[in-house]
Amino acid sequence: MTRRVILHIGRHKTGTTGLQLFLESRRADLTKAGFCYPLSGRNQSPGQSREDQSAHHGLARGLIGPRDIVRQRLQALRPAFLDEVRDAHTVILSSEGFQNVEHLDLLAEFLDGFEIETICYLREYLSYVASAYAQEIKGSGMATDFIFFEQNFGFYLPQFIAPWKHIARRSEWRLYDRARLVDGNVVADFVTIAGLPLDPSRVELDSNMSISGNLLGFKFILNMLGLHANALGAPMNALAMEHPRFRGPFHMDLATQKRLRANNSCNRTLREMFGDISEFDFEAGNRVFDPFFLEQDMKTILREFVQFEAVANHPLIAALERGQMVAGEMPR
Repeated sequence: MTRRVILHIGRHKTGTTGLQLFLESRRADLTKAGFCYPLSGRNQSPGQSREDQSAHHGLARGLIGPRDIVRQRLQALRPAFLDEVRDAHTVILSSEGFQNVEHLDLLAEFLDGFEIETICYLREYLSYVASAYAQEIKGSGMATDFIFFEQNFGFYLPQFIAPWKHIARRSEWRLYDRARLVDGNVVADFVTIAGLPLDPSRVELDSNMSISGNLLGFKFILNMLGLHANALGAPMNALAMEHPRFRGPFHMDLATQKRLRANNSCNRTLREMFGDISEFDFEAGNRVFDPFFLEQDMKTILREFVQFEAVANHPLIAALERGQMVAGEMPR
């Protein structure tokens, strides 16, 4: 019997976290049906978040580096991997980190004996870059403006797609557009495309929401002040879930949208693959540092962040909390 491995290779900001949490929550059901969503290749250390523990980021990161070192890592991991999946006819591996691997031939070597199938979700270019930018501001200490970020994003879709053809027996390229996904949901879509024996009707909310509006602006300030910490993710998620102004796309003028889309070939490639694609009008997005809601939003945001001593005690944040600052002013 031919055994197969399904590689979910991203891309990031296409509901990957929610899908990985779903697959982890249904491991027992998958095992009963002869599928395996293995622990091998996942970082299960206590310091990792539940989201990171649910994905095969360890395997993906292990594929980056000098060839000799990558081969050694994979050879060390392979016995435990083969032992864990020995009774499965289908293995599922998921990490958006696979989009950055440097040695696909070594991944194929690691998966020798399996027929490789890939599933990947692709987004309209500007929606993808904007979402990735908001995620970087939220999840790291990055403090660059969006235009600089886009100029250095370096996404060339044909160059990304081409190498996978050399190792995969079949590749499914899906457009991340709710109007085209099965049941308008990436989890239901993946379950259907992969042929998994699961009911995706009960899917938990994505705990890795994109932030927007004045919350995005606030986190940008924290990053500029060197106050980023991973623990800040939880209150940002809570705020984004509760307040529509703190989630979703951020505002961008129409001229900038047209220029950025015209300067990258991604959407042209997507149209060749999928036909017409939807382009979100970012003029309808939430304004960052929106003066109309700034005072109200800062009070809402700061209530969630006063628990963090380094944030609350910074002079700039303390001035905001006391109401001593408005847009364009320095603390008195």
